[in-house]
Amino acid sequence: MRIVGIVFLVSLAVPFLAAQLTREDWSRADETVVRLKPDAFPNLPDHVRVALAQRGCTIPQPYPAGAEKKNVLSGHFVSSGTADWAVLCSHRRRSSILIFRGHSARVDSIGDEPDSQYLQVVDEGRKIGYSRLLTVATAKQVRKHFAHANHDAILDSFTGKASLLWYSSGGKWMKVPAGD
Repeated sequence: MRIVGIVFLVSLAVPFLAAQLTREDWSRADETVVRLKPDAFPNLPDHVRVALAQRGCTIPQPYPAGAEKKNVLSGHFVSSGTADWAVLCSHRRRSSILIFRGHSARVDSIGDEPDSQYLQVVDEGRKIGYSRLLTVATAKQVRKHFAHANHDAILDSFTGKASLLWYSSGGKWMKVPAGD
């Protein structure tokens, strides 16, 4: 009976061990992240689209990449009176959040990380997917972390894991764990 139990456990472990992901699998996943050109986002103002193209930016899409394009946001990120754009710009497999302040030429860059830092096993362990997602956090949501908040913030998420809240105050960007 004991041998049958051991054989059963080994038979369960063999497919698991065969399915282990290699360094090459992770590297290939980083290379195959869906990254869209700025022109794929027709809602972007021309000055933002041109600036992204000049920087060589593409916009990485979280797994699974679908019809709804992500990681381009409009909100009041710097003040309540100005509409801004935040874009996750991937260049040479590193991504930064670029914040285009209203109609000015000023662009802030925050959250620079290798794209590979946001890869994780997805699809019931059968695939590696990119999992960085930007969303708008409203002023009401931000007040949980910054009592004085009077405008939006950027929620920078590693889907299913953790999130950071990026909030602009006094010309500086502050980040706090969002407490998923």
